[in-house]
Amino acid sequence: MSDDRSIALHLQGEILFTIQKPLPPPVGYASWLDYAVEAFSTRQAWLESLWETWIDGTAVELDREEIRESARLELRALRKAAGVADS
Repeated sequence: MSDDRSIALHLQGEILFTIQKPLPPPVGYASWLDYAVEAFSTRQAWLESLWETWIDGTAVELDREEIRESARLELRALRKAAGVADS
């Protein structure tokens, strides 16, 4: 049984865990996705792009704030596609 307030993770037909009521997001964030976008580390993606510029003269080094802004834009697009207001 599932509704909007319960989440179950299934693997090969077996229920691994169920959350009946998702935890509220951290203070200051409208959702866990908002928190994830703002808190994830951009360092690895930036380092990988830096490495690519050393081995490929046509590669472009990514800017860490632009990486985060791209994630924000993707989250907004997901909300728009789902018909959910942006927070």
